[in-house]
Amino acid sequence: MSNIVRFAFRWIAYFSSYGIAVATSAAISSILAISFGLYYARATNFPMSTLMLWTIAGGAAVAWIGHSVQFGILNKIGFPGFTRPVLAVNRFITATPDLSIRPDLKENDYHELLRALTIIPLTNAFTAVLSVQLIFAAILVAAELSVKFEPYHYVQGVVMDVMFSFIHGGFCLIIGEIATGSMRAECKRIMHEKGIAFTDRAVTTVRLKLAFFITLFLVTLYVAATLVYYNRDNLQAILIFTLMATVAAVLMAYMIFYLIYSALKDIEGAMDDLKSGGSGLIFTKSIDSEFVKVATGISDAARTIKDYQANLEQKIDERTRELQESLGNVKALKGQQDGDYFLTSLLLKPLTGNYANNRQIKVNIFIRQKKSFEFKTKTNEIGGDICLAHSIRLRGRDYTLFLNGDAMGKSMQGAGGSLVLGAVMQSIVERTKLSPKEQVLYPERWLKAVFLELQKTFESFDGSMLISVIMGLADEKSGFVYFINAEHPWSAIYRDGKAFFIENDLTLRKLGTLGVAMGIRVQTYEMQPGDAFVIGSDGRDDLVLGTDETGARVINEDENLFLRMLETGSGDLEATYNACKETGEISDDFSLISLTYQPEIETREVRFGIGQKITEARSLVAQKNYAAATELLEHAYEVSKDNLHVARALAHIYYKAGKIAEAARYFDLYSEENPGDTQAIEALGSLLLKLGESERAADVLTRLKIRNPRNEKIAGQLARIYK
Repeated sequence: MSNIVRFAFRWIAYFSSYGIAVATSAAISSILAISFGLYYARATNFPMSTLMLWTIAGGAAVAWIGHSVQFGILNKIGFPGFTRPVLAVNRFITATPDLSIRPDLKENDYHELLRALTIIPLTNAFTAVLSVQLIFAAILVAAELSVKFEPYHYVQGVVMDVMFSFIHGGFCLIIGEIATGSMRAECKRIMHEKGIAFTDRAVTTVRLKLAFFITLFLVTLYVAATLVYYNRDNLQAILIFTLMATVAAVLMAYMIFYLIYSALKDIEGAMDDLKSGGSGLIFTKSIDSEFVKVATGISDAARTIKDYQANLEQKIDERTRELQESLGNVKALKGQQDGDYFLTSLLLKPLTGNYANNRQIKVNIFIRQKKSFEFKTKTNEIGGDICLAHSIRLRGRDYTLFLNGDAMGKSMQGAGGSLVLGAVMQSIVERTKLSPKEQVLYPERWLKAVFLELQKTFESFDGSMLISVIMGLADEKSGFVYFINAEHPWSAIYRDGKAFFIENDLTLRKLGTLGVAMGIRVQTYEMQPGDAFVIGSDGRDDLVLGTDETGARVINEDENLFLRMLETGSGDLEATYNACKETGEISDDFSLISLTYQPEIETREVRFGIGQKITEARSLVAQKNYAAATELLEHAYEVSKDNLHVARALAHIYYKAGKIAEAARYFDLYSEENPGDTQAIEALGSLLLKLGESERAADVLTRLKIRNPRNEKIAGQLARIYK
């Protein structure tokens, strides 16, 4: 409102009451509504008598008096009006010297005043519409007494009543909202300062006001069109109504957009206040639901922001303490976890590593577990990979026991599997060293028995602990390797700068696998001098080579990549690891073990002498002089220290001479020296069978059965022996 309007409003409130100042809008809108009604009557030739005009004037005066009394025009003489909202605003708002809220109000009084200031525009509009209905009733009575009404005149009268009520009520509502807006905002501000909680209420909407304006515009067009149609010759009446309609439309548009603009300015002011460090609260003047919701949301957000600002340091301290406490708990838990890791690593340490001391089989071990941890300034590793090597003796020969395993799971779970495997293997090794009964076993039978014992141990975990493993024995003297592969990556040979696999299929499932019946097969391989027998876990293959277009990791699927890395590293295990690391990211535990065969080389003179003796013996055999031939070779055998070529020649000579026992003895000696000659082992079994030594024959032939479970000939021979 302008300063003039504000002054008039304050002047009326000072000499009468705040309520009557609000109700003054009824007088303004009634004049406008009556004018619209009279022009509509004139435009439609509605019959109007002098009595009816006096009734309109008198009714309007009576209605205004009643309206004024209700809103407190007699406030100064002790009658503040009636209806609860009017009584509240007249009692709690004073105009001496300026409009203000009395300072001595209680909390309930403020709530009642805020409710009254929100409701009073509706009360004003409702009273105005009720006054219109009373005047309309009086007009109908006057019409019955002074003019003759046709039925369509009653229809016109109802239209006039609706039009009058619509215009009068709408203007009263909007003017009343504007008149009470500042005091409504002031009441909210005081309540906030006094710490009194309040809730903004909405009684109208912006959509309703816009609909009222559009309807008013349509009514104006309708009356103007009707007036022009019935009064084409009365230009003065048309011009006066056009001017009045224009003023009404402009006034209504101004008031509606003033309310919208005022609400937006309140929001803008709150934002500026918040940016400058103020409270940022909105004490909105509007009673439209749209702006009330926005004001409530912004005020809540401002309170939250100010609360954070006011208590930021305290909240930071509290949060810091919480984080420090959480960090302390995490450190304590991590300390406990690292302690568990450290204890487990200590338990694993004596169960893994290279304990072999053979001269001709050189063992190298390399392990990098994925999980590393620090405990008491010491960095350690823990994981599921295990490598071990021991020296054992079977049937009077030295062997290097080797094992590489990869337990299922990460960190503690995998380490648990390795711990069980290492403990059982340590027990088996010690038992073998102390038990003559186990030391007489052939390597094949010993490996099979060990594998079955391990399988039985891990079966007790009901499939929750699985381990892939390669375990085997390498003959110290001959370089002959016996091994079992239980779903582990294939074994490789590195020879003269080239690497190749010596396996091509799956023979056994992992240790601990339940319900899988597969024949245990001991594979064999005869290493040449300088060969390196290399085995490792799947960490050597599981390299992350990068990411694809979706961001997913690309894992290596080429098993031959390891051979190329082995060649790049020239057979050195750490160099091979570095080559893998440069090729891609290592995503799992990484372990390798190699056995290099470096036999003692016979001198040229010894080899030449042995060859000459064998040639002479062959000449004697041709002459059927078996006694001289055997005497010659037995002397050579003693000189050459168990030369396998001499032993084989003696075995064949004794066999041709019909001396089965001696032939069997030398076939036995020869097969021990050269376990890769399966024909010699099979011949030994047949000779023992002829000698009636069925148990020894079965023991010898079982070696071949374990190497090749599908050999039907050996299986048939064993079946006959056992039968």
